[in-house]
Amino acid sequence: MTLDRQSADALLETGDTTFQQKDYAAAFMQYEKAAGAAREEFNRPVEVEALSQMARMRLLMNKMDDAKQYLAEAASRANDSDSMGWSRYLGVKGRVEWRTGDLKTARQTFETMFDYCSLHDLWSRAVDAAHMVAIVAETPEDQIEWSRKGIAIAEARETENWFGPLWNNLAGIYYDMKRYDSALECYRTAREYHWRFSDERAKLVADYHVGMAYRFLGNYKQAGSWLRPVLAWAERLQDHDIIGQACEDLGEAAIGLGRKDEGLAYLKRARDEYKLAGYDTSAPEIWENISKRIEQAR
Repeated sequence: MTLDRQSADALLETGDTTFQQKDYAAAFMQYEKAAGAAREEFNRPVEVEALSQMARMRLLMNKMDDAKQYLAEAASRANDSDSMGWSRYLGVKGRVEWRTGDLKTARQTFETMFDYCSLHDLWSRAVDAAHMVAIVAETPEDQIEWSRKGIAIAEARETENWFGPLWNNLAGIYYDMKRYDSALECYRTAREYHWRFSDERAKLVADYHVGMAYRFLGNYKQAGSWLRPVLAWAERLQDHDIIGQACEDLGEAAIGLGRKDEGLAYLKRARDEYKLAGYDTSAPEIWENISKRIEQAR
């Protein structure tokens, strides 16, 4: 018998920590160990959580068939009398349904999860469920309602680590509605929490969104004051995705201020960075739009 053998609970916690660090491959292996340990301990709740998270890691790694396989295994062991395992299973089940395009079923799953977690005082998971309903809901009004519901619970139950994603999602809803003033307000609020609780890239993206919102409001000088530091920061990280987005917005801001040549140069660089980020194949609509915009701006 080895003295340093970790319990299933400890292995699950380690997996959760690694997952939060976005190292999905390593998290998968840790969850796999947790599932194995749970079977040895006859710890069915942890086994369900670990299997569910193995499915989620595969989903995040774009391995849908594997995700469905592990989710089915979790389903065969899940029981709604186990609040931790059942709530985790529902959260992953809804995400698989969402990613396969079955938004109606995904919404039903997330609403079931929300009610269940609220009943069992699992408030962080209830917030997660509300957040996901807001993502899969069909109408902007529904999306806003569920976003606000999640924010209200997070405030009441002091789950502040959720505020960044919640406010960011609400900002995105207003942005899609072209309500840029409301989007800016929400992006600025999201930024406050990302700077308190999130990693470096999330902080960078939060700053970018503020500058982007100013650009769409036509406040080009203020947009530039945010986007130029974002560009320098993204260059340091060699993040071609954010470099491209910052350059595109800086280009539009320069054109808006009457500096056409400068703006066109930024747009051309944005296209180059999008190429390096693989947008020509992974996001062809963005690639086509920037190419068309460059031709228009010549």
